Amino acid sequence: MNSFRFAITLAAILAAGVLLPGRGVAQLPALASASETTYRLDTAGGAIHATIEVEFLNQSGGPISEVSLFILPGALDVTVSAQGGAPQVAIQPGSEAERRAGIAVVTLPEPLKPKARTRLEASYRLAASTGPLITIEPGFIEVPFIGQGPGSWVFVDVPRSGDNTLDPGCLVAKDQPAEVKDAGLQRWVCGDVFAVALAAEDPDVLDRCAALDDRCRQRTEPGVFSAFALSVTDESRRGVLSEPVTMADGRQVTLSLKYFRRDQDWAQRQFAIARQAFPLLETLFGFPYPYADVTMRQSYHIASFGIAGVAFPTQGQVLLSHETGGVDEEVTIHELAHQWAGHQLARPFIWEGLAEWATRVIAPQLGVTTRPSSWQSAGVNYPLATWGVTMGGNPDYWYGRSGDFWFAYEAAIGGRQNMTTVLSRIDDEPARWPLKEGWFMDQGEFLAGRNLDQLFLDWVFVSETAKPLLAERRAAHHLVRGLRDRAAEAGLGSGIPSDIYNNLIAWVFEPVAAQVAEGDRIIESYRSVAAMAAAAGLSTTSAVADSWGKDRLSETARLIEDQRQAIVAITAAESELAGEPEDSPYREGLRKARELYAQGDFAGARSAASSGVTSRLNSEAAARMIELARQEQASFDPGFLARVGMLFTDPEGKLAEAEAALAAGDGTRALSLAREAYDTWDGASGRGLQRLAMLTAAMCALSFGVWTVLNRLNREPPPKKLGQGHVIEANARLGTWRDWEN
Repeated sequence: MNSFRFAITLAAILAAGVLLPGRGVAQLPALASASETTYRLDTAGGAIHATIEVEFLNQSGGPISEVSLFILPGALDVTVSAQGGAPQVAIQPGSEAERRAGIAVVTLPEPLKPKARTRLEASYRLAASTGPLITIEPGFIEVPFIGQGPGSWVFVDVPRSGDNTLDPGCLVAKDQPAEVKDAGLQRWVCGDVFAVALAAEDPDVLDRCAALDDRCRQRTEPGVFSAFALSVTDESRRGVLSEPVTMADGRQVTLSLKYFRRDQDWAQRQFAIARQAFPLLETLFGFPYPYADVTMRQSYHIASFGIAGVAFPTQGQVLLSHETGGVDEEVTIHELAHQWAGHQLARPFIWEGLAEWATRVIAPQLGVTTRPSSWQSAGVNYPLATWGVTMGGNPDYWYGRSGDFWFAYEAAIGGRQNMTTVLSRIDDEPARWPLKEGWFMDQGEFLAGRNLDQLFLDWVFVSETAKPLLAERRAAHHLVRGLRDRAAEAGLGSGIPSDIYNNLIAWVFEPVAAQVAEGDRIIESYRSVAAMAAAAGLSTTSAVADSWGKDRLSETARLIEDQRQAIVAITAAESELAGEPEDSPYREGLRKARELYAQGDFAGARSAASSGVTSRLNSEAAARMIELARQEQASFDPGFLARVGMLFTDPEGKLAEAEAALAAGDGTRALSLAREAYDTWDGASGRGLQRLAMLTAAMCALSFGVWTVLNRLNREPPPKKLGQGHVIEANARLGTWRDWEN
């Protein structure tokens, strides 16, 4: 099973009595609590120290004198402190064998009044022990942790240097307390592990929860189980098998199995099967494994939860139990299959069913016999879409029926090759993850062209509620099928415009009819343009067909209009240049336009076609302008003003450049240069007058500036008063600029 299935299974197990509260907690519904339970793992020493901080709110109409704290079975040295004095504590120790949490029943120093709050702090320790649920040994700890129910945070501090595996709903805390870091530990935070596991692809949710957003506290699960952890610091207790595996495309993925040495025979068998199965699974699913390595770890206690294996597809990790009832190899293949059938999928029957299907496909190739399924004898017919919602059906029913459904789906869409083609598209659309059953229904129909309504009604949907929606869907798909046929007939291929595809995949059918009508208008427009292109002798291009299969309708319509304008421009250029020889430089733009058109660059083709005509027109205009410039040169009268205007100009050089450009076929540049030469001679007198006026203005400004400076120097400053230095008498004459020569 994958990590989602792990979370769902744990919730189901809690309901069945695993680590449930013990007796004597009838007052709990009247209490609300917010708590933080911290477990500090001394993995090397084989011990756990736990602390609890909890605040209770009395929501009842009367006083409450007792509250309960949940503790792990085997808790030692339990101490509790409360506000207002020392409380009395009675311990109900719990039982691993009965899968029942321990309870510290706390009698408060004073009864808690209605709407009042009180805080408790507790601590206890767990020593080295081995039981059906908990193993604490030097170098190795495997334990399920508990909190205080809804409103709980559970913090797990594990050795940073250890090999640690925690529940998929636990996250590394964003802020690591200094005392935790100083102790060489790393803090993990476990809140609502089920909700966090389901949000594995939403980085915003994960970031908030890692930062201890109160919305991530345990809420949806009414029990006290919080998280599962495996921590190993003594690698001598565990063996490692590791080897690179060559995948179908030649990539190498490092496959590892970390196991306990006493189970070496089991480990070698599982590693041998995994080494063969892993590349076969990638080929079967049709898309690449996304990581450079995959790590399998042996777990001693997941079997206590009724779980033979757990996959973490977002991490490339797997937990395996050696206690599977004789189907070890089948479990190994199944859990490895979840690396492709996991977090991308929305429902248990999809991820578990595909893993079952893949296992039953691969196992016979490796000589592995899978257990027979007897789900048909269960006497029930629960639709697969209700797995996880319907309170009924044992795991054999759900797993067996789900696996058989995917074999029926495979047959309905045309066999193994089509099945792999559909599965290969899973990683093409990550924005749509997690994918629901409708996505597989659509992809199968798109590929095989077959109606899958009855298949999904028989196996997946609740028939009474699904039939009206399926009828609406069928009508929309019928319209789109007709559109696809007409598009293919027109040469646009069998693709679907993206806005129509998006509505079909999202099962939003109301806009489809209008979109199909718009698609028909676009097809007719394309037929018209294609006829224009054929008449113009233009080569066929796939640009519009490519757009039709991937872009929005409006984008394809705009491309067709660009194509039409390119054809018009090329046709007009052909007409304008009809008298030009084939080697004419003016035809170069036309040849370029045809190349760009064939490449689907319609805007570039339109521009290139226009450039040839424009160049010829500019050449004709340039020839006339050169002639006019020569006439202007011949009639030029170099008077005084004209000579001034001709200073720093070279019209003869410009005219020579223009003639050279015209000879080279660059009419645009020739026209520009000839016009500059003409303007130089024609406007010489006016330019000379303008320059003289500017010079006169500059001289006036300079004269005024000199006068202003001399006038300032001729002024006599007032005499200084007593105490301000030497005083010049009022009747004494000051020196001026006129005295400078003396």
